Amino acid sequence: MTMVRQTDPRVEAATPMQVSADSRCPHVIFRNVMGAEYVEALLGFVADRQDDFQPAPMHNRKTGHSFVDPRVRDCLTFKDLGAFKNPIKSFIVAISGQALDTLHLIEPEVEPKEFEITAYGDGGHIGDHVDLRSGIERVRVLSCVYYFAATPRRFGGGELRLFGFPKRSVAGAEPPPLSFVDVEPDTDTLIVFPSWLRHKVLPVRVPSGAWADRRFTINCWVNRVGSSHGL
Repeated sequence: MTMVRQTDPRVEAATPMQVSADSRCPHVIFRNVMGAEYVEALLGFVADRQDDFQPAPMHNRKTGHSFVDPRVRDCLTFKDLGAFKNPIKSFIVAISGQALDTLHLIEPEVEPKEFEITAYGDGGHIGDHVDLRSGIERVRVLSCVYYFAATPRRFGGGELRLFGFPKRSVAGAEPPPLSFVDVEPDTDTLIVFPSWLRHKVLPVRVPSGAWADRRFTINCWVNRVGSSHGL
């Protein structure tokens, strides 16, 4: 399903886009994306597939290898979205053109190709990183994070921190503080940002320890058309 720089007006009308107030941390947010019925069914799906989740790897851009280290990335992942893949993929296809234009990214053709579900338990987090891959066989353009969790929220923390471009320093003065924006993991919300933007997930607190109370996301990477076939 390839997106050629067009936006479905029905999606745009149903889900107004919120643009970052800090231009140094470029991102856009779509709220009320899939609806309560989709979220409830998706929570049931991850409950049924709990035993299929595995420790999530990180990618080393220097070596090209993946590795698992909970000190760097502490969460579980599962790549089979089943019947839930096509609806979220269709939504991302529909809004990608609008997101690209708003983020001032010039990409004639892109396609959402890589998907995974993540589950963050107590203490779960990801250290700061970028989503780019080494080489040209998989060119990631946009990173998309869709949040879904039990309502009301039963975990704390877990904000997505986006690091912005540094301010210009003045000779002889203290370096300016690093700009960042923390995005709340609100259920049925999709955040889209450039894959080259450095980011992290702040530590999650799940007092109950229950699987159903975790911080859940669907992660999707929108790739440049012509790169590898994806997952």
